[in-house]
Amino acid sequence: MRIAYLGYDILLPCLRALEESGCSVMELFSFPTDNEFEFNRELRHFAGEKGIPFTERPIGLDDIHRLKGAGCEAVFCAGYLYRVPVDHSLPIVNIHPSLLPVGRGGWPMPVTILRGLTESGVTLHKMEEGFDTGDILLQQAFPVGPEDDLETMTAKIRTIAADLCRRMAADFERLCAAGRPQGAGEYWPCPQKPDYTITAQTPPQETERILRAFFGFDCYLKTKEAEYRIVRGVFRPEPHARPFGTVETRPDGTRRYAVRGGIIETVGEKEESGA
Repeated sequence: MRIAYLGYDILLPCLRALEESGCSVMELFSFPTDNEFEFNRELRHFAGEKGIPFTERPIGLDDIHRLKGAGCEAVFCAGYLYRVPVDHSLPIVNIHPSLLPVGRGGWPMPVTILRGLTESGVTLHKMEEGFDTGDILLQQAFPVGPEDDLETMTAKIRTIAADLCRRMAADFERLCAAGRPQGAGEYWPCPQKPDYTITAQTPPQETERILRAFFGFDCYLKTKEAEYRIVRGVFRPEPHARPFGTVETRPDGTRRYAVRGGIIETVGEKEESGA
């Protein structure tokens, strides 16, 4: 099967799985990344190594028509930032990190943890004009435990999504024909800065969830005097913590921030502060 692929590095196992399943990749579409939290270096390297055209510009309807005319049989979309035009003459399969129809939206993983849900999943579905509303083609659930954070969830999603892509490639026509409508669902807006900001009023259990939900991405600790950016923080209960916002820097460069009911301890770099 000849395909085009839209995405960036986070779901690269899907692209490799499709190629290993016999798919011929005609073109790769990505977008400019910040190279701090989002990357497309591996995707770009894959394109160069295989001699596949690569672009960061948004895919347009003319591209869909051009690909179709050149013999493309399907488009796979995996974490692509831009809106994808839909033309039903060329099937477009989207890889979504939730159990649709619940969890529509651009970033459902943190919301899963913030809500204390115990299950999530990966869904392959037909792309339609409405966000994440197309017929479900394949779906697999996985448990979300109290120890899971954004990184562990992402690792599970990468593995499951790649397996679903193999299954999709092996029986594409039948699975497309057997797609089931989603019906009513639930859209989750992307989290905004207040969702990942910890203040003196934030309860300990909410602090712990925020840090897990956005582990590896920006979280903020806001005091009256400053705002601290924390990327890889872990909440540690501590009954006799220092006053809220007290910062201790250890010899190894890690930091400890006093919050309600305990401390935030960093397990990586990239902590910053500003007035």
